[in-house]
Amino acid sequence: MNIRALETLVHLLNLPSFSAVAEARNMTLSAVSMQMKALEQELDAELFDRQSRPPRLTPMGRQVALQARAVLAERDDLMSLCQSDQGLTGQFLIGFIQTASVRILPSFLANARTLAPKATFQFAAGLSETLSDDVAEGRLDAAVVTQVDKEVAHLRFQRLATEEMVMALPASHADDDPETLSAALPFIRFRPSSGIGRLISTSIAKAEHKPDTQLILDSIEGTLECVKLGLGYTVLPKPDVARYADARLVTRTVEGIYPGRDLVLVTRDDKTSGRWRDEVFGLMQLAP
Repeated sequence: MNIRALETLVHLLNLPSFSAVAEARNMTLSAVSMQMKALEQELDAELFDRQSRPPRLTPMGRQVALQARAVLAERDDLMSLCQSDQGLTGQFLIGFIQTASVRILPSFLANARTLAPKATFQFAAGLSETLSDDVAEGRLDAAVVTQVDKEVAHLRFQRLATEEMVMALPASHADDDPETLSAALPFIRFRPSSGIGRLISTSIAKAEHKPDTQLILDSIEGTLECVKLGLGYTVLPKPDVARYADARLVTRTVEGIYPGRDLVLVTRDDKTSGRWRDEVFGLMQLAP
C-alpha cells in the first residue's frame, strides 16, 4: 500500500478539498485525484462522495482516514526507534545461569532503568552449555554463562568477572586433610554438563586425592544447606558460598587445584550484535 496515498488521505480529514490538499502537499490536482482513485480500488471501498462538490469523505472514508492516521503514527514511531541516537533501544532476550542471576540481574535491571529506558528485556534461565547454544542459534540475543571453552566459532565472550573457587566444608571437619575429608564425606557437586561442573570435572581428573563418593545437586542453596548439616563438602565460586555462609561451615582455598571461573557475556560474533553488545555489557558490570 502506498504510504504517500495514506498521507494524502489523512490530509483530507482537515482540508476542505482535493485542491487544498494538492497545494499543501505540492502536488497537482490530478495527482491527488489519481492517488485517491487508486487507493479506493486497492481497498475496494468507496472513500469519497463524488456527487458533492468538492468531493467529501464518506463515513467509510473517514474511518479509513482515521485508521491511516494511526498507521502513519506507528510508522513515525518505528522510524524513530530505528534511527535513535539516544542509547540502547529494542527488546532483548537474555539468558542467565543460576549462579550469576542473583548477583548480576538485579543491578542490571537497576542500571537499565536509568541508562537504557527505551530498551526492554526478557530473561531465561539454564545451564551454560544450553544458553550458549541458544545464543548461537538465535533463540537468545545474549547470555551470562561460565566460560569453559576459550574459543567458539561465531560467538564472542566478554569477561564480567573472574571468581575464586573455594571449598566449603562442615565446621566439624575444618581440620581434616583432603584424604580424610574425602573418605569421611561425599563431594557435592554441580552436574558435570554445567559450566562449573565441567571445570570441576577437569580438576578432579588431575587431583592427587579424588573424592571417594560424589553427590550431584543443581542448587547452590541446597548444596550449602547439606554442607551445613554435615552431609558433604563442595567447591563453588566464593561469592556464592559467602552469600549463604554461617558458623556451621568453613571455607578453604583451593588455588592451584580448582581454577577460578570466568563469568562472561556471550553474544553472536556478527554486525547486528556488534551494534548493542558493548552497551549491554556495560549495564552488567559488577559493583565493586
